[in-house]
Amino acid sequence: MSFQWSLADTGEHDIDRQMIWCESDESHGGAELANRWSDLLQSALEKLALAPQRHGFAPENGKWMQQYEIRQMLFRPWKSGVGWRVIYTIDEARKLVTIFQIRHEHRRWLFEAGADEG
Repeated sequence: MSFQWSLADTGEHDIDRQMIWCESDESHGGAELANRWSDLLQSALEKLALAPQRHGFAPENGKWMQQYEIRQMLFRPWKSGVGWRVIYTIDEARKLVTIFQIRHEHRRWLFEAGADEG
């Protein structure tokens, strides 16, 4: 059974920041790059909603927002292999996946000091 998905404010902010960054990178496609990234993310989130339990627990599970089981899906839209971690939780009763953050995979874990930098 499929779930609905929603973005927490922080997830929306992460997407906005990434779109601005992509748009500013004219050497790699600018607005076209941003739109491609956004389209691929949208598709990945729709697939996530089909079977959110198939992805494992994030390193943050039990250490950050302890009231939730924190999971992650790796989103790697480019052949280069660099990607983002889609950090989410599942509400089985409401059939809802809430996406808390979309973080570049090279950023620190959310429970580490300075995790919100860069």
